[in-house]
Parts: sequence; C-alpha cells; structure tokens
Amino acid sequence: MLTNYIEIDIDKIINNIEKVKSMNNQTPICAVVKANAYGLGAVPIATYIEDHISYFAVARYSEAKALRLSGIIKPILILGYVSVEEAIECAEYDIDICIFDMDYTFEIDKALNKKLNGHLAIDTGHTRLGFRNYETQKILSLKNLKNIRIRGAFTHYATADEKDTSFSKLQTKLFEETISNVRDELNIENIHIANSAAGISFDVKSDMIRLGISMYGIYPSDYLKDTSSIDLEKTFRFMSRIAFVKDVKKGTPISYGRTFYTKKDMKIATVPIGYADGYFRAFSNIGEVLVNGENARVCGRVCMDQMMIDVSNIKCKIGDEVEIYYDIYKEANKIDTIAYELMTSFDMRLERVYKKDGKVVKVDDYIGEIYED
Repeated sequence: MLTNYIEIDIDKIINNIEKVKSMNNQTPICAVVKANAYGLGAVPIATYIEDHISYFAVARYSEAKALRLSGIIKPILILGYVSVEEAIECAEYDIDICIFDMDYTFEIDKALNKKLNGHLAIDTGHTRLGFRNYETQKILSLKNLKNIRIRGAFTHYATADEKDTSFSKLQTKLFEETISNVRDELNIENIHIANSAAGISFDVKSDMIRLGISMYGIYPSDYLKDTSSIDLEKTFRFMSRIAFVKDVKKGTPISYGRTFYTKKDMKIATVPIGYADGYFRAFSNIGEVLVNGENARVCGRVCMDQMMIDVSNIKCKIGDEVEIYYDIYKEANKIDTIAYELMTSFDMRLERVYKKDGKVVKVDDYIGEIYED
C-alpha cells in the first residue's frame, strides 16, 4: 500500500489529446513533456502516448536525451537553450534544437560534423527567445548554414489564455508576416504557433499544436476553464494517507511557530506530506484536502515532511486516503500561483502510479532507482 504518490491515468491523457485534435481538424500534436511531463513522468507518458502524437517537445537537452534512451522514436524538439557541446550530441541522437540567435547558430553549425534540424524561434511579443520581426536579414542569413537545416518555425503566445485576444492576434500577424518573408528561401516545412491555450480557445492556422498543460487535463487559466467548449479531464491525483488521529483540547497550539491555536476541542489528523514533497509551506493554515469525500483544512504550518489537518467532523482513521489538490485551481489561487507551478513542484520522492484500462501498468520510484544505481 503506497503512502505518498501521484496517480496518473494514461487513458485520460490520450482522450484529452484526441479531443484537441478533433477540435482542430485533426491537426498533428506536439506533446510537451518538459519538466518531467509537468511533474507526472515524461518517459512513461511519452511511451504510452507516442502513437497518438507527431512530435515531442522539451526544454532541456537532458530531457530529450532521456526520451531517446528510453526508446522514443518520434521527433523531439528542445524549446530552450542548448550549449554547443549539447548541440553536437543532439545531432547524434536526432534531436531538433531551437534557433534564436544568428551568431550562436553559426557557432554551433561550425562545430557540427553531422546534420542537425533546427526550428526558428520568432519573438512576437513574449520577449523570451527568438528573432524579432524586424530581423529578416539575420534570419535569411541562416540559409548559409552548412550542417543545420531549418525544419520548422514557431512563436509563443503571451496572452492566449485571456479574454482579450487582441495581443494574440497581433502576435499572429507579426509571425505570419515574418515567416512569409523567409519561409520559401529557408524551405521551412513545419509552422507551429498554437500552444495549449490557442489550441483550445481560438482558431489559428498551424501545422502542429504544442499541447502542454491541457494534455494533462488542466486549463491554462481560470478564464479558459470557465469558457472553453472542450471538456478536459484531469489526469492525475496527488495522494497521501492519514498517519495519526488525535483529540486536541481547546487552546492547543499546532505546529511550528504556534500560528494556529484550537478555538475549541478538535480532532486533528497528521498527514505525511510536506514541502519537501512539493506541498508548499504557503498552504499553512489555508490549504484544503479531501478526506473520505469531505474537506479538511490545514492547521498550523506545513512541515518539511508532515502537516496537520482538521478532521473534527470527518469520520476517519489511520491509513485512510487523503487527496491533495482535489481542486487544483482553487488551491493555486490561494497562494497566488498557477496549477503549472504546483504540478512541476512534485518531488521525486513521490511515487508515480500509472493506470491504463483501469489497471496499474507501471509504478516509478525515483528514489529507489537512485539507490539502485
């Protein structure tokens, strides 16, 4: 019986992918599995969904290499920076890189002894990575590359998850204008502009949709959660168990710093989850979890490995399951963050349990793997 784990439903991930495809005339999907698939486990998820997507995207070379070494054969794109040394290895593993600076790209090209695919990043207003729309001549100079082939081009929306779409439309316009000036000369074949928010909210012409957070059943914003016509299924549960239950008298302080005093006689349960597991200390005194279908509030400060909850009106015992983030949007809003951050903070010591067709098909214990090595 597992104590602290993330349960991931592969079928729901696949269903979300197919729903987005259907909504977009079967546009191919690039599955974004960066940050360990948003905390859920990149290699197992990629393995199970590979037949349903056309591309994978990650943020780091190490992430891409891990996918290749696990047997993934579909194209992989690194969306962020790679060093020259990493780019050389990308060519060996057939991993696409992001092209966003002329001088550095030529430095990589000079160091290569094998062909490498690149995707041109255009900065249309996100102001992160990419050539600006007025740098057409720099972009066109890339046709002189000897070892890097410009296979694709993309931009990234800054506000596609908001009600006001005017800035997204401006970004689309700038991107299309820029690409129209360079696409033919560079023989760019794959244009991908839609991220999760654009893919589920408004019509945008794209050869491929980069599906990230929505693949895992989470809407990119509260606005899209409330207005989107697509019914995404949350694909994971963050679970723990009750470790101890005790009756506490009125006026008893709980946890570090005595930030919580019982205002009446209460029943308090201890849960073996803490900030070392990725459950933020910011949830002290405000977090809520689910115990046997009932809400239970966090009492006192969240500790490194444990926390206390109020179960005064809940029938429960040692070993009963506790669901953390049963409403991940509500909990994220409490500490002024987003679901992305909560998910990607899941610690490696949480076991990942993968289910398909209603059955457990894999359990990943990262700590166990570290010890075995």
